[in-house]
Amino acid sequence: MEHERGWDRVLPSHTFMHMGEEMGEIARLLECFEGYRGSELSDQELRRALAGELADLTAFVFKLAGQFGIDMDDTMQAHLAQFRVRFADVEQGRAEMARYLACQEKNFAWIRGK
Repeated sequence: MEHERGWDRVLPSHTFMHMGEEMGEIARLLECFEGYRGSELSDQELRRALAGELADLTAFVFKLAGQFGIDMDDTMQAHLAQFRVRFADVEQGRAEMARYLACQEKNFAWIRGK
C-alpha cells in the first residue's frame, strides 16, 4: 500500500511529525474522557475513536522503526525483559504509586486553594 501511493518516500522526520498529529488527536479524546472537554460522543463512540487514533499512532511508530530497519517485535521483547528486571520489586512499585497519588492529592488541594 505504501509503495503504491509513494508513501515509502516520506522522510523519517515527516513520519515523526505525523505521529505528533496523532498524539494531539489522542490528547483531545483523553480530555473528553476526563471531562475537561465536552463531547457529543458516547463513551463507546469515544473508545472507538481512541482505538482508531491509537492504531494510527502505532502504524506511524512501526513505519518509523521500519525506516531505520528496526524490528519492533524483537525490540519490544527485549525491552519487556529489561522492564521485568528493572521493576521486579512489586512492593517498591506500590510504594512509588502511593507516593505519586499522595502528590496528586496535594496538587489538587493546592489548585483548589486548600
